[in-house]
Amino acid sequence: MNEILTKVQTDLNKLQKTLEREGEVLISKIKDAATKAASNKSVVAKRKEFEKLVETQFKKFEPALDKFYKDLKVTAERYGVNLDKIEDRVKTTTGKATGRLKKKAKEMQSKDGGSPRGASKKSQSVSRKKATKKV
Repeated sequence: MNEILTKVQTDLNKLQKTLEREGEVLISKIKDAATKAASNKSVVAKRKEFEKLVETQFKKFEPALDKFYKDLKVTAERYGVNLDKIEDRVKTTTGKATGRLKKKAKEMQSKDGGSPRGASKKSQSVSRKKATKKV
């Protein structure tokens, strides 16, 4: 089990360093494109250039992420862990939780008369009375 964790941790560290380097390159290119766009009349052309630049950077990241995920799956399967099942469980759990939260928010909003802070009018009036009493 420790081997899995160390392997995952080293893979994540490598991925993070790669993403940081690529992010720095992308930011510098964005800044260059932004300064050129500000000084140039053809902003639309620069925007298209920028969109292509971002698209190419994403295309560079995709293989690295795919490779990392495949390596992670292989390592996990070696130890009897099925990541697909875990991913499906997480998706269903988060979907259910999101549904419950939305439902609860609607209930609270209808119960409070649409109060944005979530406090009822009665509790708001009680707190105002306490604040105005002289002791």
